Amino acid sequence: MLLPYAATSTRLTDAMSSHPVVLFLDIDGVLHPVGGVPFKQRLARLPLLEALLREPALRQVGVVVSSTWRLVYTLAQLRSQFAPDLRERLIACTPQLEEHRTSHARHEEIAAWLAHHPGVAAWVAVDDDMRGFPVAVADHVVFTNAETGLAPRDIDLLRARLTSAIMGVAPAATLPDAPAQQ
Repeated sequence: MLLPYAATSTRLTDAMSSHPVVLFLDIDGVLHPVGGVPFKQRLARLPLLEALLREPALRQVGVVVSSTWRLVYTLAQLRSQFAPDLRERLIACTPQLEEHRTSHARHEEIAAWLAHHPGVAAWVAVDDDMRGFPVAVADHVVFTNAETGLAPRDIDLLRARLTSAIMGVAPAATLPDAPAQQ
């Protein structure tokens, strides 16, 4: 069952039409190492991701926050952490599901979000936790080392996956049926 969230609005619909490819973004273990990091190291890897998103070939990629940070911070607060020129590319957060049908909670949340946004042509996720995804979608996910967060090799793989998604080379989202909304 889905907990309530803003599924659509005119602004989100407009954002979706200009962002047919979506990057689902985890934060802990991606934008900084997992665990208690000093405040100055928080989001230390964000500049790497921002540089990638500024590349001309990737300008049509929208970002959906799939991190547990979405449960603590509003979309506006999450956007404020990004450079001003990229804030509008953060288009949404995945829903919090009340219960999960599998052990792949992150993937189920992504599937639920995609079920409400059929205009998304392709997706890629960046996450540090392999347990959140079934093997069947591994080619959609770039897994980072939780102890370091994003590294240059992860950026290279993310660039390749996003470029393939944009070019239509990557398979369309391979997802189980999303949980029914109640």
